[in-house]
Amino acid sequence: MQPAIYAKEGYDIHVLIRAKEKVVLPPELGKIIKPSGETPEMAKIRSEKQEKLNEIWESECLRLTAKGPTISGIPWQEASEKAKSILYMSLGKTARHKYHKKYPKDEIHLIKLDSLFKKFDDLFKETRNVTLERITLLSVNQGAEETMEQFHGRFSQMAAHCKFGAEEDSMVRDLFIWKVKNYDIRRRLCETVMDPDKALEIARTWEVGRQTAAAVSSTSVVKKKKLHF
Repeated sequence: MQPAIYAKEGYDIHVLIRAKEKVVLPPELGKIIKPSGETPEMAKIRSEKQEKLNEIWESECLRLTAKGPTISGIPWQEASEKAKSILYMSLGKTARHKYHKKYPKDEIHLIKLDSLFKKFDDLFKETRNVTLERITLLSVNQGAEETMEQFHGRFSQMAAHCKFGAEEDSMVRDLFIWKVKNYDIRRRLCETVMDPDKALEIARTWEVGRQTAAAVSSTSVVKKKKLHF
């Protein structure tokens, strides 16, 4: 994804933070084809044209080599320095102070753009208290109006921050079953060992069946009342 702060620059920042690209030279020119029945005079003209084309090609190669790598027509070094400046200034005073507190010897103008990105990612990446995340997860219960699918989705999203590793799916299943508010469905889900997706499927099926039964029961009551009158 292109960072928003570079939206107006006209070049892809991800290209800049990769290894410096080489100068792209034009392809070598082929020889002008000799026509059939060529006279000595025609051969001379063809040779002069070939020489001229070779000179143009060599001149263009020298020009591009002297100019160095570019990105969207901008010299690579110039674009890189501009991108680095935009990134650094976008941090704000407090964030820049935090950066220099951690890297007191850094001189921004001497640091490569890719290195600056890596340092910023390391400095400002979100840190989470895993113990707190797990305690919070254990305190979660299904809401009164929350469907099985909604509850499972919320539960799974929270579990993603708990660093359960390879056991995450089974932990989500077990805790989901434990936290489902209805005792009957909890007991049903504990009857057999099942994978996490199957647990949600059974819970949803039970929920839909219960809602359907309630709707049928409600309709029957209404009909009985009508008959009574």
